[in-house]
Amino acid sequence: MKTKRLLIPASFLIAVLWGFKLLFLNSEEDHTAARTPKQIKYGFSVQNKTNRLITDEKLWISVPVEQNAYQSRIKITSNEPYKLLTTDQGNQILEFEMSEFPPFATRMIHIEADLLYTKNPVKEKPENLAPYLLPEIYIESDHPDIRKLAGRLKGETVYETAFNIYNWVSANIEYAGHIKNNRGALYALKNKTGDCTEFMSLFIALCRASHIPARGIGGYTCVDNCILKSGSYHNWAEFYDNGSWQIADCQKKVFARDHSNYIAMQILPDNQTSPMKGYSRFRTQGDNLKVKMK
Repeated sequence: MKTKRLLIPASFLIAVLWGFKLLFLNSEEDHTAARTPKQIKYGFSVQNKTNRLITDEKLWISVPVEQNAYQSRIKITSNEPYKLLTTDQGNQILEFEMSEFPPFATRMIHIEADLLYTKNPVKEKPENLAPYLLPEIYIESDHPDIRKLAGRLKGETVYETAFNIYNWVSANIEYAGHIKNNRGALYALKNKTGDCTEFMSLFIALCRASHIPARGIGGYTCVDNCILKSGSYHNWAEFYDNGSWQIADCQKKVFARDHSNYIAMQILPDNQTSPMKGYSRFRTQGDNLKVKMK
């Protein structure tokens, strides 16, 4: 008995092989896109503004968060020795000892950070989301006016509700330029104006009033490798949906996209035991140092 051979058309084999090639290429492209590298640089001039030798002053400087839903810090370097501190919130700070600092002298501190970004936010399950559902200073999510508006913006899903809130805040709050002091969510709602902090605060308050975990982030935005500038510091919000934190930047009109353009330096608010204690970029121990971000 003869065995029949199964004849496969050459065109079919070519199609299969081409399909595997496309699958491999697409997988390779996705993998490359999923890990976008970025290097940032920033620096400070530190001056002893007294006529005395400084022996025991300290300077604290924020660095990009080590890990969040889309950002990983893989390396941090400085031209000056430092101690790396971690707060309860997970933020990290470089502590510099300003010792043997001559009168009126100036030191330059240079910092470099290598970062990696995922294409999409990674899923994570925070141990405790309760703090991101509660009212707090400048986040008046329990105020009747904020609760009433949140009810009007309620959607069928968390994502839809967050998107409705984002659209309302983006369309109804006017950007007033930099404001020195925080005004809060209720101020933004009543006055229909504010800077990036008020946009952030109102979005968070409306989310929390809708039982959506939301938090503030402080940092910078840049597309490629960049040198951070003092005036570019920016605040935006994140909301928690389907196991991951998503960006909502009402002032710059960015919703759940462009994650690799955002450099997260602080998860807000940090606890009161943090050496930064509410400061965004840096803080000094006393009044003897004059510090300027270059």
